Amino acid sequence: MRGLSLRIELTIAALLILASACLAQDYRGRIQGLVTDQTQAAIPNVTVTLHNVNTGINFVRQTSDTGLYLFDLVDPGSYTITIEATGFSRFIQENIVVHTRGDVTVNALLKPGTVQESITVAESPASVQFNTSNQDLTIDSTMAAETPRYDRNPFKLTLLAPEAINTRGEVRPFESWSGNSVDLGGQTNLKNDLLIDGSPVGVGHKYSYPPNMDAVQEVIVSQNSVDAESGHSAGGIITMTTKAGTNEWHGDAFYLGRYPWLDAESDRTIFSKVATRQNIWGGTLGNPIKKNKLFNFFSIENWKLDSPANYVTTLPTTLEQQGDFSQSYGLQNGKSVLRTIFDPFSTAVGANGTVTRTPFPATRFRRTGGILWRRPS
Repeated sequence: MRGLSLRIELTIAALLILASACLAQDYRGRIQGLVTDQTQAAIPNVTVTLHNVNTGINFVRQTSDTGLYLFDLVDPGSYTITIEATGFSRFIQENIVVHTRGDVTVNALLKPGTVQESITVAESPASVQFNTSNQDLTIDSTMAAETPRYDRNPFKLTLLAPEAINTRGEVRPFESWSGNSVDLGGQTNLKNDLLIDGSPVGVGHKYSYPPNMDAVQEVIVSQNSVDAESGHSAGGIITMTTKAGTNEWHGDAFYLGRYPWLDAESDRTIFSKVATRQNIWGGTLGNPIKKNKLFNFFSIENWKLDSPANYVTTLPTTLEQQGDFSQSYGLQNGKSVLRTIFDPFSTAVGANGTVTRTPFPATRFRRTGGILWRRPS
């Protein structure tokens, strides 16, 4: 039993090592800062509390001996920081917005006083990327929600970037080439890396999953990718972050329909209308399962598209089904002529590279086991 237990422990350890080696590019951000007094001296062992406004979850850190604090792996969202130290008034920074892979610095200057006294800063701190040299464009939740996309393809929000050029006509989300059909800074078409919540969804130059437009919180468009964590593409990176549940019940529902009786007439001479029908419906729902602890977010989108089309094809005649091609005609120079069937084993290549074949002397054939045989003349 001891040997079996050891093998199980080794197996679990090996799986954990493999899992750590397969981590995706992290979409979360970080908040850091320096806590000092009025003489610019660092204050160690100060309690720093990070409060998630939407979920009510708190994270607590202590400043180091040099007065520094760091919250890493912070989910995108809105936060408030509270800094408390004995002998100093409380410092509160509100309206902290952390974007995908954002890097926010909040420095605090504590003044002598009691904990009951507070200094509240409502102005939002700027997000400055100190730890990356990527050229990024952040499309926040407001832009993602208010930018009209008739195709409802969230990956096409990348076209808001000045350097982005669309390279493919098909843009609907279920057309798997469309998300990667964009040049980000030149000649990156079908070479970009597509990520959703830090996980790659690209399969070659296609993608496997497009989220509902209403479920998208942010889109980050990286024109170039030079960080060590990025190395799975020859082009840019399109990082998408989806919404999450909060302490508040929230959601929406939508329906888009296209019917012939609502369309304009496509041909006023015969009063015909386009026969295309398109029905798109869906919605989102976010809610708390256990307040300040566990949350749920659900999203669904359904497309039903009917687009009638005409095409012409050729079916075998009754004689051809029986192996008789003596009455098989085709078009040549706009005229109907009898088809000539050539013997493939008579193929000859001339000195000038021309290829010739000898036609069969008869045009009657028989079919045996899927193989066409020439009948004797």
